[in-house]
Amino acid sequence: MAALSFLDSLSPKLSAESPARLVLKKSAGVAVIFSDAQGDEEVLLIRRAERKDDPWSGQVAFPGGMVSDADKSFEETARRETAEEVGVDLSGGGAAFRGYMRDFKARTKEVTVVPSVFKLAGPSEVTPNAEVGSYEWASLGQLAAEETQSSYLIPRGGGQIPFPCIVHHGLVIWGLTERILSGILRSRTGMSAGPQKPGATG
Repeated sequence: MAALSFLDSLSPKLSAESPARLVLKKSAGVAVIFSDAQGDEEVLLIRRAERKDDPWSGQVAFPGGMVSDADKSFEETARRETAEEVGVDLSGGGAAFRGYMRDFKARTKEVTVVPSVFKLAGPSEVTPNAEVGSYEWASLGQLAAEETQSSYLIPRGGGQIPFPCIVHHGLVIWGLTERILSGILRSRTGMSAGPQKPGATG
């Protein structure tokens, strides 16, 4: 019997109701966008542009950002930010909202982040704005491979602290993005979450 897709394995853990409350300046939403348009199950990852005013400058992330005054849900935040950052329309018939993952804490600014999961109905052109340095449709099968699992060393207190990371096509995925991705990968593979560091950022 064929193994369930990552999205089908994740779906029972998703919620139609937000796991956290919208709090302006303390909440953010990201879009976890699944696609199988190329015959492989993929998610859209971006590398944030190098910017001095961005605490996550240069890091790998999902499209997303802070909640705005007009947003009535984390789903709205994810749709709006995705359209702004990468030009992908998640509204209408272009994509289906599958639900929310659990909330995560982005410890860099003590922000609550809620991932909204979407499945694209078909191919979608990606047109990054100035906030995005690059993007990639990353194969979940490749991300789940044992050889992608590594550690990322962060200078701290005169030494270095290792954090779990995923290395994929030259991208070093760590912090919040690694935690979200690992939750997706564990839903099907049962892989270990790895050590959780109390000072983890992202």
